[in-house]
Amino acid sequence: GLVGRTWRAERPRGQRPAQNTVKKYRSGGGVLIDFGFIMVAGQGGSRPEQDEPFEDQATDSDEEYDLEFVDEDEDDDEETDDSFSEGEESEGGSGPASNTRARAAAGFPRVTHYMDGRVAETGNEGAPQQNPVPSASDESDRAQKAESLERLRGILQNDVGWDSSQRHHLSSLIRTRECAGHWSPSKRTRVSSRVLPHGEPEVVDTGNSRAYIGHFAEEGNVFIAGFQNQTIRLYDVCQAHQPWQLRKEIVARSLNWTITDTCLSPNNQLLVYATISPTLHAVNINASDDVRSIQNITDVHIPLDFGEGFSDGSFGLWAINFSGDGKFILAGSSDYATYLYDVEAQRVVAKAHAHKDDVNTVCFMGDSGQVYLSGSDDCMIKVWDRRCDTRGEGLSRAQGILPGHTEGLTYMSPKGDGRYFISNGKDQKCKLWDIRAMYTSGTQMKKHRTPRFFWDYRWQPYPGNPNKVKHPNDRSIATFTGHRVLQTLIRCRWSPAETTGQRYIFSGSQCGSLFVYDVITGKKTAVFRFHRSVMRDCDWHPNQPLLASVGWEGSVVRWQKLPEDHREATRGRGAGDALWESAPGSD
Repeated sequence: GLVGRTWRAERPRGQRPAQNTVKKYRSGGGVLIDFGFIMVAGQGGSRPEQDEPFEDQATDSDEEYDLEFVDEDEDDDEETDDSFSEGEESEGGSGPASNTRARAAAGFPRVTHYMDGRVAETGNEGAPQQNPVPSASDESDRAQKAESLERLRGILQNDVGWDSSQRHHLSSLIRTRECAGHWSPSKRTRVSSRVLPHGEPEVVDTGNSRAYIGHFAEEGNVFIAGFQNQTIRLYDVCQAHQPWQLRKEIVARSLNWTITDTCLSPNNQLLVYATISPTLHAVNINASDDVRSIQNITDVHIPLDFGEGFSDGSFGLWAINFSGDGKFILAGSSDYATYLYDVEAQRVVAKAHAHKDDVNTVCFMGDSGQVYLSGSDDCMIKVWDRRCDTRGEGLSRAQGILPGHTEGLTYMSPKGDGRYFISNGKDQKCKLWDIRAMYTSGTQMKKHRTPRFFWDYRWQPYPGNPNKVKHPNDRSIATFTGHRVLQTLIRCRWSPAETTGQRYIFSGSQCGSLFVYDVITGKKTAVFRFHRSVMRDCDWHPNQPLLASVGWEGSVVRWQKLPEDHREATRGRGAGDALWESAPGSD
């Protein structure tokens, strides 16, 4: 028959129910079974379609597990921020990363998915809820968001010289180059923005440990890869089509599970890494010529202690980010807080109990370092402005919020103009935002509820439909779907301004592919496939037609169009072979 599994918010991770019974309930069209996070109605003996199984996911077997009903209609008092009329999602039970902590007591309606594709949302009385009639304010908000999106698209179209007849326009540019003998930087951008990196993927390096971090330095001369086996590798990125050389291999200190984030100072001098502990470590990558960096042997790993947090016990730092001037480090933590660390003074200068769940991602919105964002498992993005701290005691509350994701956030990436940014969420969406659309103090928000799913993204597929599950107070201006944000905190980024005019956004995926979306057209442009397992991080070179990614199978891969002679020379071996030959003394 039908087999299901329920993971309740208060049950410890990995613990299964003691009883092994399955309960079936007859419905009008067949058997109705409660999986705890969704209701599935279908013909007896059939099973709902699911995504392909992935690593580390608990799979069904011949065992039958106990199915329990969780009362979702109990309306507990919600804790709200006094600065906003409706506030954020309420706190709930305690689960390590299941997205239920911030919403378990919110009394969200149950969502029923039928085999024929129908979706019904029931409230406290069990009757399907009707969609409200759009009000004048709704229409105004929709018009403002559409205007903001068109404004951004106009900027991008101007940067890349957008023309609907691209082939004719490209031919004109080529003829102009033949006459003038060169292209201006703007014309080079117009041409290169229409040509994505392609060709066979080239393996730069392989290992036996999961890769969690993979990004270029700001100038593109270094690629940083972080692995679960306590190592961070820095590769010298030479000119196009040349093998990367291993510059430094750092053995991290105080590792808890994995290296969750790294950031390089703007002057390419100081590498800081986080390991889910309250202490960051900084390494001067130019202090010695030794390839292998080991604490107190070849290099000094300077501890940056963040002191006591807001929790009773220890806490860990998930995400870190350097300010544009390199003076401050912004961090998000497991005690629901944000921290601002002064690198020169080596102390925390500001901290705030920012959210009601783990802060998975933080970023500065501009080079000034005054405005920054925090994203959390409570599904909320908050905007902070250091200029509002008139007393120098740190910010006690955010200056604005941006609701829109219905599950926790995994990453945010700013465009660099202080206005636009993108975010990845566990609701399987990449969203585009305009910071000027945020809710501020005194803003009236609609009192509708979003669907509630009891699930854990680390080993379960997303139970909803990303194209149908929507937040009633969504402030984003565009949404992109297609990639999978499962098992880990998948990252997304903007394409570089110099070669693409930031026309594209791209994201890793649990399926191992790299997805590229076009902001101008709003469509999926390309999918790069190579990794056999999760692709957590990826990046686009700032001034070369080059994409690089890292996967959980331990490989570092780059995509670029290779000349025929170089392709023949490197066919049959990866660039990592030459890399390790040129780096004696490394493991």
